Amino acid sequence: MQAEKLIEKRVDVLAIMARDVEKFWPLVHFMIAEALKYSGGFASPHHIKEELIKGTMQLFIVFGSDDGEKQKVFGCLVTRITDQPNIRQLEGIILTGEKRELWQDDMAEMIEHFAIQNDCKRLCMLARPGWSKVVKKYGWNVKHVELQKDLI
Repeated sequence: MQAEKLIEKRVDVLAIMARDVEKFWPLVHFMIAEALKYSGGFASPHHIKEELIKGTMQLFIVFGSDDGEKQKVFGCLVTRITDQPNIRQLEGIILTGEKRELWQDDMAEMIEHFAIQNDCKRLCMLARPGWSKVVKKYGWNVKHVELQKDLI
């Protein structure tokens, strides 16, 4: 006889409040550390955590079950809101995870809604080139590419 499944097969995107970052940090630290390896070294996981706790950056966690047997973290997004001289924008600075097809639609909807709630007029993402193919279906346009050269 097969055991009854107690976990719903569902994956959600959760906005984590600054006051709750410490509690959720162990679930995303390794993902953020891994993503930062490909970022040109602009920050360490410690720096990101500090900014999340201060509320100058925001954390979204992708959590749930794809098999109805166990729950896990599938990914995370770190954003920041910047006020440019003529526009306020929500910038995605880290987006990483697995089984993207399970959560990409919800993530796109969540960050757009979050940006609107925070009076942002634009979404911006610093990302590896492969993301440009994914985000087109959500109305994003590739306007610039960040190129880097290390001088040291």
